[in-house]
Amino acid sequence: MKTHSDWRDLPSELLADIAKRLSSIHDYLSFRRVCSYWRSAATFDNFDNALSRVPWLMYVTGEEKKEEKNVERVVSFFDLSNNNTYNITTNFPEKSYLLSCGGWILCVSEDTGGGEVNLTHPVWRVKIDLPCLDTFPDYSHEDGIHFISKMVLSGSPTMKGDLVVMVIWGKNNQLGFSRPGDSSWSVTDTWDGSFSDIIYRKGRLYAVDFSGRIVECDIHGPNPSQIVKVFSFPNFDASFDAICYLLGSSSGELLIVCHRIFGRKTLWFEVFEIDLKDGSHKEIHGLPNKALFLGCNSSLCVEVCDWDRNAVKPNCIYFTGRGKDSDRGRFKKKDDD
Repeated sequence: MKTHSDWRDLPSELLADIAKRLSSIHDYLSFRRVCSYWRSAATFDNFDNALSRVPWLMYVTGEEKKEEKNVERVVSFFDLSNNNTYNITTNFPEKSYLLSCGGWILCVSEDTGGGEVNLTHPVWRVKIDLPCLDTFPDYSHEDGIHFISKMVLSGSPTMKGDLVVMVIWGKNNQLGFSRPGDSSWSVTDTWDGSFSDIIYRKGRLYAVDFSGRIVECDIHGPNPSQIVKVFSFPNFDASFDAICYLLGSSSGELLIVCHRIFGRKTLWFEVFEIDLKDGSHKEIHGLPNKALFLGCNSSLCVEVCDWDRNAVKPNCIYFTGRGKDSDRGRFKKKDDD
């Protein structure tokens, strides 16, 4: 007589080990949907956030789902690697501004006058409270929920350690940071330019301004508010406006991408590899097997795996633009004027 094993009889340790080996988020979500027992093993603690993944595109619809007294918003996630869309109900407030880093969402709400801020995750419904916007210097309600324009994390909130949330804030695009449990946001020394992007790398905060200058902050050190300039281009071409982005590659290089624009039209992209030890730089005219993602959220450099190539092309730059701007750019050629 044949007997059939029940999938629920698998040891919890084995299920947790399987969950940790899943490399794609859609496989992880499928794993969670098998049954409640499997879902209990597919926690955010068992998901490897360190893996390089093609990002999902998030679209917050106006659709609402009412359950008892709670109103939840429906969020659509588009997976570039398989062209699938996933609709997930979230607890994002109706009037909120969302920024993302590593799958975590910084939610800024204007439901309260002080501008409530928290970290959340759309899949696991974790919520981590942060200081309100009104703890920034000179903040007023008229500044609105777009007061924070960029956000990065020092690590996954699921990991034990000194979690720091770093932001670009205010009309002058300066730097600030906070930790869960802080009563207010801390701000760094003022800078004579406006910052366009930030990155957390090797225990320090790095930021780049619109002129391609890079500064460093040792946010875990004794003087976390101190800004030190660590790089600048000897001859920065100011012929066209530029938005500069900072990225770290999987092989450890630090990259600056200069998005050259004229009005709302993209002209080209210049990509430079930066050596902070000696202040040198070299222009990169191609990135085989890599794709760059640029925009209002965290900038990413990802390895393009074989199963991603149908949707994501290597040696390409994907970006969010305005108006009739393209969503895939080109490197500046050596013979471009």
